[in-house]
Amino acid sequence: MSDAGDHLRLTVKSNRESSPCPACHHVSSRPHRRYTRVIQDLPIADQPVRLLLISRKWFCDDSSCSVQVFTERYDWLAPHGRRTLWAEHPLRQMAFSTSCLAAEKMAQAIHLPISHDSLLTMIHKTPIPGEVSPFPRSR
Repeated sequence: MSDAGDHLRLTVKSNRESSPCPACHHVSSRPHRRYTRVIQDLPIADQPVRLLLISRKWFCDDSSCSVQVFTERYDWLAPHGRRTLWAEHPLRQMAFSTSCLAAEKMAQAIHLPISHDSLLTMIHKTPIPGEVSPFPRSR
């Protein structure tokens, strides 16, 4: 953990010995390489938190699989996500409750900065059941 002045940075390193391929579910124990990415998480004590995730890529040894190299998955992070699912939840609630411009200001106030464009993208990617629509079809 380090304090970078404007945020807290926590380093998270995977120590898995194997990982299942997301395409064929074959368990691989042959690592390809490591890589890092920065993930936004919920604030701690009014400090924004960024996780430095040191993750692995793996070879898929299943000859029938179209994927040759894959990235390990985490249940607390979307496959290409840049913020934890815990951090996305309040942001999604704010985006659906107000305008994205107002939600952007609220997110900044709670130390979970995000742009209104990213909030709009989050709204568009959220599956909404048809019966919940504010525009019901007439029968």
